[in-house]
Amino acid sequence: MSEQEQLMDNLLNLDLEIIDTVRQLKEENWTSDSLKNQVGDSLKIRDEMVAKLMALKGDDAHSCDCGHDHSH
Repeated sequence: MSEQEQLMDNLLNLDLEIIDTVRQLKEENWTSDSLKNQVGDSLKIRDEMVAKLMALKGDDAHSCDCGHDHSH
């Protein structure tokens, strides 16, 4: 599995965790500070993973070895 595929798989799993945590939070009438913090932390991690994935995709777009400049 490539690094991109691994990141995408991790993102999917993290998204499912976020959804489960939000559901738990809803069941508690949005009052659990620990669950709110967990959602916030998970979203921060997700944002970092998305940025890394986009950087990897950007690298792939510029390294296709076809001889053309894809940087514009």
